[in-house]
Amino acid sequence: MEPVDFVEVLAQIDVETERLGWTMEQRREHLKKNYGKRSRTLLTEVELLEFLQYLASQPTPTLDEISDPLTGF
Repeated sequence: MEPVDFVEVLAQIDVETERLGWTMEQRREHLKKNYGKRSRTLLTEVELLEFLQYLASQPTPTLDEISDPLTGF
């Protein structure tokens, strides 16, 4: 098995969370709930790849599903 390039995986996680419109707080909540860790840098290699796979499997929100954090609309 090829070693994981953590920098690349972290960059891909950034891309996916941005695509989903997740805030830093949403990401932290997901990590705490699912892994008991506050930061993705604390995840094991397996957990990090699992988190990336989870994010990549989520559908891109439509414009109707995205609310403006400033107005709530």
